Amino acid sequence: MSVRKSVQLLTTWIVMAAAIMWTGRAETVTNVRGSQRPNSNLVDIYYDLNAVDGWSYTVEVAIEGRTNEVTATTFSGDVGKGIAPGKNRHIVWEAGIDWRGKKGDVKAVVTATVEVPKGKPKKVQLWAGGPYWADRNIGADAPWEYGLYFWWGDTTGHRPGYNFSSGNSAIYTYGKSVSELQSAGWVTSSGVLAPSHDAAHVKWGGAWRMPTDAEFSALINNCDWTWTTQSGVNGYVVRGRGHYSSNSIFLPCTGLGNGTSHYSAGSNGYHWSSVPYPDKSWGAWSLYFHASGSHGLGDRSDRALGLPVRPVQGFTN
Repeated sequence: MSVRKSVQLLTTWIVMAAAIMWTGRAETVTNVRGSQRPNSNLVDIYYDLNAVDGWSYTVEVAIEGRTNEVTATTFSGDVGKGIAPGKNRHIVWEAGIDWRGKKGDVKAVVTATVEVPKGKPKKVQLWAGGPYWADRNIGADAPWEYGLYFWWGDTTGHRPGYNFSSGNSAIYTYGKSVSELQSAGWVTSSGVLAPSHDAAHVKWGGAWRMPTDAEFSALINNCDWTWTTQSGVNGYVVRGRGHYSSNSIFLPCTGLGNGTSHYSAGSNGYHWSSVPYPDKSWGAWSLYFHASGSHGLGDRSDRALGLPVRPVQGFTN
């Protein structure tokens, strides 16, 4: 799945003479500016590409004439596939070739399309000795997508509209004590979901698993949380510190499934841990984060609710 973000800059271009006025607006491509080189048919275009850490983009430029038709193809520099995010990206337009002998108003459109890699998700370590966090939820093709929703212990995953309620007889972990969950094979002797009932392990295989409540606590305490929007989706960039400050993941505000309704998408986010709450036969630990700026560990998440899963692998805190 690709996401297109574009910025337009309105130019007044009189052949090889007048200055170019550059304006830009977009969340991905910003700060567009440029000029025609003196005594030259070349036009320099600069822009900033603000995007998800570690992702590449395909950048395209189109020149549209108000008074003349323009077919522009002679671009070089930071254009095409594999363009990394950063400041002062530079494109050169050979205007003298594409628009020889013409003059008038033109509009240049710079478009950045994210290149979402398919296959295995990226692994990101955010602190020394911590686990490697996946860059996306189960069922998501990109970090900002919500993915699938699971009742606690579910390994199938569902989209909003599924009946996430304690009255659904298919939600088998609701109303069972920890000892009952262990006797039935849902939970191991160490107190976490068994691999056969761990959505991350079943869906992705290998060493992937659901985080523990302790790992969520460490994610809160060891990282900086910044509210932002990526590709039109609200959420938090969670970034490591010190040696790990260049590493981050994005947690979208997925909302949750309650009954057949989907609540709080865009303002609140939740993720299941693999650990049941010991004193409540209906609860399990989960991570929560809100647009208000709060984020923490919740002990009262009803196991029948539909929450996403963000897998980890590696060390356990």
